[in-house]
Amino acid sequence: MIPRWLRSIRLLIMAAALAVSILVALAMYWATADVFDRTVRQSATEMSASLADGTFNAMLQIMRQGWTRAQLNEFLQTIRSQGGVNGAQIELYRGSKVIELFGSITQPDADPQIMSVFATGQTLSQMHQGVIRYDRPLIAEAQCLRCHTNATAGNVLGVLSIAQPVAALTQKAHQDLFNRLLVIMPIPLFAALLIALLLGDRMGRSLKRLKSAISQVERVEDLAHIRFSDAHTGFSELDDVLVEVDTLTDKLRNLAVDRNLLEFEIRLLERFVITSDVVRDWRRYVRDLLQEINTVLPIHGVFTAFAVGDRPPGVELFWFDATDEAVAATLSFRVQQQVSETLGVAAAALVPRQHAIEPTNRPVLTNARALEIRTKVLTMDTPPMRGVVGLILPLEHDQSAVARLVIESILSTMLNVVGSVRAIEKHTEDLEFYATRDPLTQLYNQRMFWSLLDYEVGRAKRHDYLFSLLVIDMDNFKTINDTHGHAFGDLFLHQVAEQIQESMRAGDMVARYGGDEFAAILPEAGEKEARMVADRLLHRLRNLAIKTPDGQTVRASMSIGIAIGPTHATTARGLFAMADNQMYRAKNAGKNQYALPNPEDSLNPVPPLVMDEQALVDTLINEPPALFYQSIFATQDAPTEAGSELLLQRVAIELFAQVQIEGRWHLAQEFASQIERRGQIETFDRSVITALLQSPAVQQCERLLFVRISSRTVRAPNFLERIAQSADQAGVTRDRLVLELNERESLADLTMLDRFIESLHGYGFKFAIENASSGHWIFQHLRRYAVDYIKIDADWLSYHERIARDRAFVDSLLGLARALSVTVIATQIQTPAHLAAARSAGIAWVQGDLLAEKNPVSQAPMPSA
Repeated sequence: MIPRWLRSIRLLIMAAALAVSILVALAMYWATADVFDRTVRQSATEMSASLADGTFNAMLQIMRQGWTRAQLNEFLQTIRSQGGVNGAQIELYRGSKVIELFGSITQPDADPQIMSVFATGQTLSQMHQGVIRYDRPLIAEAQCLRCHTNATAGNVLGVLSIAQPVAALTQKAHQDLFNRLLVIMPIPLFAALLIALLLGDRMGRSLKRLKSAISQVERVEDLAHIRFSDAHTGFSELDDVLVEVDTLTDKLRNLAVDRNLLEFEIRLLERFVITSDVVRDWRRYVRDLLQEINTVLPIHGVFTAFAVGDRPPGVELFWFDATDEAVAATLSFRVQQQVSETLGVAAAALVPRQHAIEPTNRPVLTNARALEIRTKVLTMDTPPMRGVVGLILPLEHDQSAVARLVIESILSTMLNVVGSVRAIEKHTEDLEFYATRDPLTQLYNQRMFWSLLDYEVGRAKRHDYLFSLLVIDMDNFKTINDTHGHAFGDLFLHQVAEQIQESMRAGDMVARYGGDEFAAILPEAGEKEARMVADRLLHRLRNLAIKTPDGQTVRASMSIGIAIGPTHATTARGLFAMADNQMYRAKNAGKNQYALPNPEDSLNPVPPLVMDEQALVDTLINEPPALFYQSIFATQDAPTEAGSELLLQRVAIELFAQVQIEGRWHLAQEFASQIERRGQIETFDRSVITALLQSPAVQQCERLLFVRISSRTVRAPNFLERIAQSADQAGVTRDRLVLELNERESLADLTMLDRFIESLHGYGFKFAIENASSGHWIFQHLRRYAVDYIKIDADWLSYHERIARDRAFVDSLLGLARALSVTVIATQIQTPAHLAAARSAGIAWVQGDLLAEKNPVSQAPMPSA
């Protein structure tokens, strides 16, 4: 930290004056000395040149008369002695041609400068160690050649050298200059000192006045006493600074907030914290806030109005002061009009609900014209909400900027807190609703369904009555969804859900169990009532026709399974399993109908599958699955050949893993979601394929091996490498193994799928897309990837066989597959109609229970079979 005395303006002025004085003195000394030195050098050079001219002219006069050596020596002695009188030294150097004719004379040895003059014939002038050296060449002219017969005009016959010392002269001048500057330097310092004292005195008086004024400031209003417009310091700059202080105090008066207002603002910020108490009783919060506001500003009342979602806005008016009936009625009407204009709602529907807090000592409000309303508006998209809050103020309230700011803060706080509370209320109600409801159909969800079914089972036991359970599944929803898109599929489900709900009796409970599957609980309904409801539902759906975006008409078809509780089962899970089995029985019987258990079924209800998910996954992972296969055939005859006379060639087998859980066999893929949630799907897929490859029957079979894998397995880094190692160890050629992926599952990560398929072909495996449709993505897959096989559901084919427009899409897909050498396989061949549809489409490879059921892998056909 720099000491205070070092930060003094006076010290700054003195230091600046000293520095300037020294710098000016040095600059003056340098400039003057330099000019003097150059002048002395020039003068000495000119004097030397003049002396050289005079000496040469004298020597020329004597030479014209013809001189002897004695005269020469006397001349040399004379010029040397004359030069020493004024400090100059004159020396004559003979050149080689003169020495050759007349001999040498007494002269110093020629230095490099003399030799240079002899060589160049140019006069040289140079200063060295305080001596000006002037060397002039004596050049032969025509008149000189009479005596110097060995020379020619222009030859240098000699050099006249004059050395003139100037060091003493310049040194004395420098000393005199320095002495005078020492006398002049203190003058600026004394002047700076006087200026510093004068400035310090005037600034000190101004600062003293400023300190005195500031010491008297205790509140914002006291800033009005700080005025310096009449101050005169003697310096216009300081006067301007003090005037700006006046401007600053004026601004501070408009901007500054008293401590009580600041504390109020802090408390206001604390009220932004929305607690459960505020949500539970936000009106109490507004009343408390109104009381706190009146500690700093006179506010007679506040009002709020919020329209959340499709609810009508509710207007709440809170009074702090007592009012007479006329004032209350007038302000109520004004609030109605204000809210109506803001929210765009008819004023008649906006009658405020008025609240009064505890009585105060302030007088009763009797003049409505003396009251003013200030409002602030809020609009939100999520959840959809519009709101307005307002303050009822006295007409002649504080109009300062600080007061306006406080009012805005109050309005913003009320708007945010009350608006947030109303939004939380709406969100909480939505959460409560959708915790039990399906968002698309508004029916009960699966979670609520099981709660209702458990309750109904217990209620039927307690009251000893029958009830019915309907399990409803759409017959053709997957085809509709794949053909017309998910948006239309959602619309279709919504329409079907409405028909199901309208077919029920009052008090029946309907739930969307999942996807395109629904369930209905019919309390106090036996077999007769259940049949009536099922018939009514099927009748309504037969009359339901929905237009697709492209103008086609789509009709609904569903299969219904019915179970009676507690006749068919005494537990919720058992009853659902029975109804679910009956639903599949209705599908196998031709769809679009319902089925009830036969008497023998009733005696042996299906036990429910209830098992902890982790235990289920451990069973799937740790216990080796039973491997089953289903053959894939190539039809060898023309499409017109009767199905019973077809010649089939077994070209491949598809692997299915089955697990036995609680005494029942299940396809392992039914539990794929549970395995994926536990992060073990790659381990499961690899164990299934490894078990397949290690089967002796498979190792001896030379046909293609189709195995379905999960989309999560695609992301496993070493999956393909490990499968390749297992195939090599088992002696199964890699090009026989076809890894198939469901079309929808393949859409999760296209970039990852790109790398996977490229690596898959790099290892020598083949790739198939299962459950393909004629939608956009199958064409995208065919364009992006090297697909070897496409599997198409025969039920999908037979549905599109009836619609010419959809048939065109199917034909385009099949044509594209043929052009790309992709083999198409029709799967799920359950009926002769399915087989006929596949053959009509020109699909040669077929698979389904109609042709061959699933058998254990140990019975896989040998090459000789």
